[in-house]
Amino acid sequence: MKFILSIFTSLFVAGSLLRAQDTKLVDESFLSSLRTKAARNHPSALSGKYKAAAAALDTRSVRLWNDPMVGFGFMGASEMMRADDGDILFGIEQALPKPGMYDAQRRKAEAIGRAERQNTLTASLAAGAEGARSAIEVALADESIRLQQSQIDWLTVMVENARQMAADPLGTSNDALRMETELAKEKQLLDAARRTRDGYAKKLNLTLGRPLDSPWPVLRLPATPPPVPLAQAEIARIPHANPRVRALKEMAGAANAETRMADRERLPELAVGVDTQLYSGTSDIRSTTVGLKMSLPWFNDPSYQARTNAAKSRELSATQDVETVRREVAAMVLTTVTEAANAAAQARGYSGEIHEKAQAASKSIEAAWISSKAPLTDLLDSSRTLFAIRLEQRRMVAIQLAALEELQTLVPNR
Repeated sequence: MKFILSIFTSLFVAGSLLRAQDTKLVDESFLSSLRTKAARNHPSALSGKYKAAAAALDTRSVRLWNDPMVGFGFMGASEMMRADDGDILFGIEQALPKPGMYDAQRRKAEAIGRAERQNTLTASLAAGAEGARSAIEVALADESIRLQQSQIDWLTVMVENARQMAADPLGTSNDALRMETELAKEKQLLDAARRTRDGYAKKLNLTLGRPLDSPWPVLRLPATPPPVPLAQAEIARIPHANPRVRALKEMAGAANAETRMADRERLPELAVGVDTQLYSGTSDIRSTTVGLKMSLPWFNDPSYQARTNAAKSRELSATQDVETVRREVAAMVLTTVTEAANAAAQARGYSGEIHEKAQAASKSIEAAWISSKAPLTDLLDSSRTLFAIRLEQRRMVAIQLAALEELQTLVPNR
């Protein structure tokens, strides 16, 4: 019986080593590659790039000079009067730029363009994080399958041991039947885990814009959780790293430029004009007049003042929006860092003393059951406990990676 147990144990180890081949570690390098692919192919990121390109063109469309005005006129009079004064009137008029208006318009357009680029970065980060989280889900599913297969391999050995024990004249077949039932249940759970993994893989392909049935290698989570950044340090980086906050800061700058534009609107508008009178009979110029026109904005001063005050209010509102979003992001950073730290602590706990004690207890009960000193229920309970601890350790590592991925979207390292 011990010889058979040794054979099955060797096969189990060999099978584990074989399955360990052709696996891909879900580390920062792998996740960074997925983020790049997802951001490059996701429609939301592509939409953001088009918006940023349009904003750049809007900046180039800001004009210093308005279009000139050209006018024509014809005189209906006696031929002598037309010959003396001219019967064709031609005029051109050019409005002069208001001081500071072009600069304010340019500043507003440039600020909006920078805000759109930050919005594009937000979309790219979200798309990349979605791809990375899908990969983490696939990796956790693969870890679950690996542990489930290990459980089945162990149960297969225990079933054979139970059959050998049942062959003893003093033995009973109850344990063998019970173990066979447990083995059948575990195989069903393994099939369900594989179907779940297939769904996660298709979701990952969908996020990356690949065909749904594109294959993925077996993914493996890190053995231990990576370090967790300090929340205070990450919060200090928010104004410079978070794209939402940076976009709102740019929009506050655009609101400031709009306030200056509203203030410049109150200035008189000047226009230079040239009028020429020609005689159609000889095409001779009879007279030329150069003039200057000026608008009188003081009649509508209350209206201009109201527009300026409204622009100032929007500027103040935009400034407060920046602080509002900064606080929202800071709260999310605190939550995410806490979640990552808790998951990391639990993962270390489940892989340390908790796992060692559960493994020692399982081996002790297994040896006692083989020597008929422990009931089958104790053996199964200890096996389930050890399996649950191992699976929970893998799940905690996955939770921590997902939390760090969320943190990456809040305060990216680029």
